[in-house]
Amino acid sequence: MVIQDNTIEFLRSDLVIKSNWISEKDSGIYDAMNKGIKLCSGQYLVFLNAGDVFPSAVTLENIHSFILSEKQIPDVIMGGATFLLPNGIKMYKFPRLIDEYIWHGVPANHQSTYFKYSAIKDTLYDVQYKICGDYYIIAKMFIKRVKFSYLNEPLVDFKVGGASYRRLLVLWRESYLVKKHVLHLPFPLRLKSLIKSIISTLGLIVLSQNCFRWMAKLIIKKRI
Repeated sequence: MVIQDNTIEFLRSDLVIKSNWISEKDSGIYDAMNKGIKLCSGQYLVFLNAGDVFPSAVTLENIHSFILSEKQIPDVIMGGATFLLPNGIKMYKFPRLIDEYIWHGVPANHQSTYFKYSAIKDTLYDVQYKICGDYYIIAKMFIKRVKFSYLNEPLVDFKVGGASYRRLLVLWRESYLVKKHVLHLPFPLRLKSLIKSIISTLGLIVLSQNCFRWMAKLIIKKRI
């Protein structure tokens, strides 16, 4: 993507020891991520967006130790995420088992998901999805039956309020399409999952906007 802030100057500065990057036009966030995948040279990769940070200075070391502890090297590692709501509330989301949760949505936050390069390089994101590209790629890997592992500890501090929460109709529509075209979920189950997604997403938005506190104040005011 074309960057309009001082990121390029920072990447060119002496503060960055080593980096491999490009700055150019793209067709969306997942097109940019596909370009990033093609530039990678390591064994694993993870995607962080603006505002997202590792919760600890040793997060990557913990991931490395976890990989070495596994009997079979995982293709995908799903970890926990701390959600930072606009009102200051923090919520922890633990990774769900993919066989149980993939039919509803992404089992773990995208920014707390680590991909083995050899597993993702030939899959890539489908750029027709503007918001649910992460759901698409996890669903594709589930269909391929790659090796999933889980680490129930916070791997990212995730700032709630991005594109997904500003374009809810697109979010719900694309999630529905992944269930239909990738997971081939029957219509009754797709509809049930859609209703569940709408309720859970709106619930998180209500919580993040302090609506509960507003309602409590309103009730108290009426009683007085």
